[in-house]
Amino acid sequence: MRPSRLRIAALTASVLTFIAALATAALPSLSYTTGFAPHWVTAAAALAGAGFAVFERPVAVGWLSSVLLLWSAGGLVLDCFRAFFLVTGIPAGEFARVDGPGMAGRALSLAATGLVGALVLRRTRLPSGPWLGYTAFALGFVYPTVKLYWSLGGSFLRPADYSEGFPYGESIMLAVGAVGSLALVQAWGRRLPRRLVLFGGWTGAAMLSTMGSMSVFGTLSQLMGVTDGPVPLGDASAVVMVSCVYGSWLLFGLAVAGATLAYQRQTAGVLAR
Repeated sequence: MRPSRLRIAALTASVLTFIAALATAALPSLSYTTGFAPHWVTAAAALAGAGFAVFERPVAVGWLSSVLLLWSAGGLVLDCFRAFFLVTGIPAGEFARVDGPGMAGRALSLAATGLVGALVLRRTRLPSGPWLGYTAFALGFVYPTVKLYWSLGGSFLRPADYSEGFPYGESIMLAVGAVGSLALVQAWGRRLPRRLVLFGGWTGAAMLSTMGSMSVFGTLSQLMGVTDGPVPLGDASAVVMVSCVYGSWLLFGLAVAGATLAYQRQTAGVLAR
């Protein structure tokens, strides 16, 4: 049987990710990448993804590969922010420096995540009903609410050096995330351009899940001694804060991804092969 275009694309992305992981393993990296997924994790995940793209079994390998590739893509949003300042020339000091080779590898990891994940998900039946969208809507309040609480003087789990004011940026993020989550599951969202809704859903899911996976998996690997990281493990409140706050980003991103996939299937049939 001739392999589908999706399998070929997943295999290609996985192989390229594997090559990038090996090619960049010995290169120097910038300090902001401390705690990112180790190269050997990326290489192993890409190899598993390539195998799953060829044989499409066992499904557990596909899931494991997708999760580890998602972790490997963590930090891509930071790369993009830094690249913006680098390209525009806006003064940003150290924040304008970018790990170029690592950024390319993380972009490939994200592509492989989506393609291998698509192979897995086309065999997966999502729960019926709009609860994924409403779950995403609720999770979108966690981070902005915490920042608002700290800005108003709340001290529970607040970092010792926290000095930010009112969370304007987080409030905008909340508004966009809330409206986008509801657009995926409510009737008025069906009247919006389908491509716009899908673009917003998948972009939001990618940004949130990669940032969340970077922090959550990075902290877990740091706790297990697999990697170094920026989280002060001796400060229990910092560990709890990272787990809860950034964990909500990961869950938010996954809920948005599930709701977006459900919307995509409901509005145009099963995910194209």
